[in-house]
Amino acid sequence: MQQFLLALSLRFGAYTDRLGQLLSECGGANVVQQKPELITQYSPPKRAQAVSEVPRWWRWLQQSDWSIIALGEPSYPALLANITNPPGVLYVRGNVALLQQPTLAIVGARRASPEGLMHARQFARQLSELGFVISSGLAYGIDKCAHEGAVFQGRTIAVLPNGPDALYPAAHRGLAEQIVQQGGLLITEFPPGIRALRPFFPQRNRIISGLSLATLVMECALPSGTLVTARLALEQGREVFAMPGAIHNPMSRGCHYLLRDGAHWLESIADVVEQFPSMAALAESTVAPTVEDDGLLQFFHSGINHFDDLLARSQWLVDDVNAALAELEMQGRVRRMGGGYGRC
Repeated sequence: MQQFLLALSLRFGAYTDRLGQLLSECGGANVVQQKPELITQYSPPKRAQAVSEVPRWWRWLQQSDWSIIALGEPSYPALLANITNPPGVLYVRGNVALLQQPTLAIVGARRASPEGLMHARQFARQLSELGFVISSGLAYGIDKCAHEGAVFQGRTIAVLPNGPDALYPAAHRGLAEQIVQQGGLLITEFPPGIRALRPFFPQRNRIISGLSLATLVMECALPSGTLVTARLALEQGREVFAMPGAIHNPMSRGCHYLLRDGAHWLESIADVVEQFPSMAALAESTVAPTVEDDGLLQFFHSGINHFDDLLARSQWLVDDVNAALAELEMQGRVRRMGGGYGRC
């Protein structure tokens, strides 16, 4: 199966959401392996030649300590599986069990202030000591410090914007090795041979937020990639926290924008602890979709699903959605929560 998943990943290249669509709509990797004609219905143009790359990268994968998990497998993180465009596969190196544990993202500016870098380390260390896994992007600045703060607890996930055969930025190779050695995890959605390009950073950021119950923003400018991550987190139904700063600090303007837009105030660990009940409800209500899901359940995302959202996703009539919700409630498969519905 690993060789088949590698071949699939190379066939789709950077179009990882298309691969996710194939696996989710066609019943998983086992079904697709038995019915390879399904692949051509989803595969992107000009990628057929990638089949010739399989022997080379299969030899590389066998000699590396990377492995591949597919959407629909038990080890695939449930929160990530429930976003609208999950990657079809994840290349993983390190402690895969971290993907099943409560995770918080810490993100921010690459050129953060010394105070912002200190806060990233402190929050990451304290939250990892409370049992959270810290996810970030291994970039310069806030990302690097977040990993450094959590690494000694062995509770950090670094999400890469490139294939597993390279590391970006190369200057953080030592930190990446330390993360693995201390019990952390490196992951990427991209197949080997894919280099870090500008469009891949926001694509990568949806995984950082998608893995996480909440995203904590330490410092960021206007506009910035960090704001993209925060917006993605909100779209995914996750909590967003932002740390206020000096009004004349350009790296505080993004945080102030988020706070005005409804983000939670982030001043101490207590501010995060205060939101534990809502994050716990999100975690409890999130179940990875399976091929057995049918009816209205196939349109449920993680966390709270509002009635209007279910209408839009399903394209059902109002009476049909009401009837399906009532039946699912009676079966104990969904429950009312926060103005909407969540899985039980």
